[in-house]
Amino acid sequence: MILAHNKTDNSQSFLQATELAKRFPALLSEARKISTNALHGAHGRRKRGNGETFWEFRHARAEDPASAIDWRRSAHSDALFVRETEWEASNTVYLWRDSSPEMNWRSQSYLPLKQDRAAVLLVALSLVLLRGSERCMVPGVSQKPGTGIGASERIAHEIITGTSTAKQLTQHSRQRQAHLVIASDFLEGEAVWKPRLDTIQQTGISVILLHISDPAEETFPFKGHTLFTSANGREKIDFGRAQLAQSAYVEQFFTARDQMRQLAHNNGWMFLQHRSDQNPAPVFLALAQSISNGHLS
Repeated sequence: MILAHNKTDNSQSFLQATELAKRFPALLSEARKISTNALHGAHGRRKRGNGETFWEFRHARAEDPASAIDWRRSAHSDALFVRETEWEASNTVYLWRDSSPEMNWRSQSYLPLKQDRAAVLLVALSLVLLRGSERCMVPGVSQKPGTGIGASERIAHEIITGTSTAKQLTQHSRQRQAHLVIASDFLEGEAVWKPRLDTIQQTGISVILLHISDPAEETFPFKGHTLFTSANGREKIDFGRAQLAQSAYVEQFFTARDQMRQLAHNNGWMFLQHRSDQNPAPVFLALAQSISNGHLS
């Protein structure tokens, strides 16, 4: 699927990275505003139990073995203390933003880039999850999961500025109780995405597919002589009267989206869609509610 596109090549990579860094504070601020009104009480799972994350110190009991004593802490007191850890039943939620060139596009200057809208939604979701003691990680970017509010800026930065390929997405090792949110325009189509999703399905994790589109991709408003180029500039289609292709294009677009929706349905996954000229709050709430209602459990 090809649309009028700003040409992107390797020589522009540094400039794009710089631009992303400049946009980071604004995108993070937007995500925080969106997440502020979300209900996140259902996510909290923190309590004492078996795990690796420190919870608190408690006085040693007669049944505690010597190996459980924290001797460094006990050295500061006449009592013996045991280092309690947190019960690790929190979910690990992988948040993946498609960073392909097609996502670095918008049909009008007043609209957000598709990649920016995807980033804002995923960052907003990460803020809610981290506040609720879930674990978040960006496939192909994060070195380790983030937990708690202290990790929110790191995870946000990795979502907004990080890049990873779909190959990294399918190859990434996931732990038990891991879940995945994929934000993409899915323009590569069913033929490309089905093998990827089949690989993910074999891991048994829960998945949400978040379809991001620009309004021009849905309505094809172009008229008259129009030159369409692919994201890499290698493919070009020159229409003398672009409006003549509108009907066939729109039908193809919605057919392709329905195919992705059906793939999600076949695997028992959730499919959500969002257009970049719309208020992001409703689809964000749908994302948050799908998790709090037990979709990712």
